[in-house]
Amino acid sequence: MRLLQLRYFVDVALSENISSSARKLRVAQPSLSKTLKQLEQELGVTLFIRNGHSLKLSSQGTVFSKQVTQVLNQLDDAVNAVKTISSASNNAVTLRFETSSPMIPTLIQTIKAQVPGVTVNLVQHGLENNRLEHYDFEFSTHPISGNTNKLLTDEEIYVAVSSHSKLSRREHLTPDDLLNENLILSEKSPLRTYLESYLLDHNFKTVIPKFVTSDRDTFHGLIAQDIGYGFVPERSWLTVDLSAISLHKLYPDSPHRKIYLSFQPSMDLNPVHVKVERAIEAYFEKL
Repeated sequence: MRLLQLRYFVDVALSENISSSARKLRVAQPSLSKTLKQLEQELGVTLFIRNGHSLKLSSQGTVFSKQVTQVLNQLDDAVNAVKTISSASNNAVTLRFETSSPMIPTLIQTIKAQVPGVTVNLVQHGLENNRLEHYDFEFSTHPISGNTNKLLTDEEIYVAVSSHSKLSRREHLTPDDLLNENLILSEKSPLRTYLESYLLDHNFKTVIPKFVTSDRDTFHGLIAQDIGYGFVPERSWLTVDLSAISLHKLYPDSPHRKIYLSFQPSMDLNPVHVKVERAIEAYFEKL
């Protein structure tokens, strides 16, 4: 029985679909099916009840899935704990972000200034990231289960329009004022997903951006030239050039987003980690 077999089994148990799991795991479907068959033969039980392309866990499979999931989680925790010790020994920390942000360079500068000798590494959260990929801190828009989560900021999100736009002369803006205007959004990100949901909840039948860019200079330039409107977080985008742009609060309920600092509880045993944690909190307090 191999570790990879067990990881494949848990994934298929969750998806209940061989094709879906094969795509996610990036393995050939026949190879995945063969692996599951071998596991059943080794155990001498039927783990799945097969019905065409769909699968359901048998009673034995349900018990096995629960136990294996717990074991794999414990293994992941053990790997992370070992890597934490390694990180402490070389005075390095790894920061994980859901998406790029203009605050990253100044945040790193602050950490290095307050924690001399520390090495800062970056990891960007992807759609198919390996769970074993090590990081010390994650910046997330939601609390992460099993981690210590500290709220760093709860920021309002403003509508950004050109200073030459007719909307810039409005004292107050509502979502209805934006219905017939061109929208500029970033590439797919947690912030974009939230904004799309917000607009759909406020009389937008669909959310189709006129232009999509994650480049901040392009974003600024398009809005400044009145190509469309966009959204700017109140604090975390303070380093973005906002000349020729007018920021407006949306009424009656403006969009907000939260940013959490998330890390494993065991990290508090690392002196370097504690210093970096304090530096990060101090940085956000000054935003």
